[in-house]
Amino acid sequence: MTGTPPSAGAGPATAAEMSPARRAEPGSTALRLIRENGLIAVVIVWGAYLALATDSFLTRANILLVLRQSSSIGIVAIGAALVILLGHIDLSLGSILAVSGVVGAQLLLSTGAPVVLAVIATIALGALCGVANGISVTVLRINSFMATLGMMSVLEGAAYVRTSGRTLFGDRLGHLTFLSNGYIAGIPFPVIVLFLAYALAWVLLNRTTFGARLYAVGNNSRASYLAGIRVEVVTVAAFALAGALAGFGGLLQVSRLNSAGGGMGADLLFPVITAVVLGGISLSGGKGRVLDVLVASIFLGMIANGLILLGVSGYTQEIVSGAILIAALALDRWRVAR
Repeated sequence: MTGTPPSAGAGPATAAEMSPARRAEPGSTALRLIRENGLIAVVIVWGAYLALATDSFLTRANILLVLRQSSSIGIVAIGAALVILLGHIDLSLGSILAVSGVVGAQLLLSTGAPVVLAVIATIALGALCGVANGISVTVLRINSFMATLGMMSVLEGAAYVRTSGRTLFGDRLGHLTFLSNGYIAGIPFPVIVLFLAYALAWVLLNRTTFGARLYAVGNNSRASYLAGIRVEVVTVAAFALAGALAGFGGLLQVSRLNSAGGGMGADLLFPVITAVVLGGISLSGGKGRVLDVLVASIFLGMIANGLILLGVSGYTQEIVSGAILIAALALDRWRVAR
């Protein structure tokens, strides 16, 4: 996988980094390999254990199930990664997913809008919410944690107001079924979208000017500003993309549940942030590889699936999920320290 692009705002190497003693530091190569590929090794070990401990883990149906269940988290995690690469965080993604999904469902059920229009409007609403977050951070100068925390509350309340606290049902929601249950050449449609989304994200971050500028701003926003990069534009664009992806995640949820409710994004934020941090995106910004977030998203799906196959209770799964997030945060600190 390709790492952080050298053009993305990386400063000149220090004397210590260039010295022979630094290059010959014992164990430095091994530590670098662990930092860059340790997650893949863990995924392989966990998969091998489940293959030996259960009869159904390596079946085609179960593998596709894991990938399908990882799709919503993985797609929204791309947007979260873009924001975190800037050194910010977006706590409102679950609420954006919920309110966008609710509005999209209401367009189908109440107005009889064409499916394509409802899909476009849902994604656009998510992007608009992201733009609002970006403006709060760049123009109003509100800390991203607090700005998106407030937006999370506003949008969650708006989703419940729109539904009057009820769950929305209707035959026309069946028009979205293909998004979560459709197949193309025997592969679930959401799995195809998941891998396509990460391919596009990789190109965006590693082969475009926007990607280089995003890494540069995450590394040092002040230096980026002095270099002529429009930091505010990059920041708002990242939040907007995150919102749009959350809006699409809302469509996937409505399609999967065949219903819409104000609380359908409530459990999304935790695994999304876990996937991003576990995937090596530094909370301090400017460092990380988006394809590792894909691996982390699938790994979280493997953990949930494996614990179910092993007969572990749901309460224990919550403990494991929390422990994974703590371990991911500790690993992020270790990477920064190195």
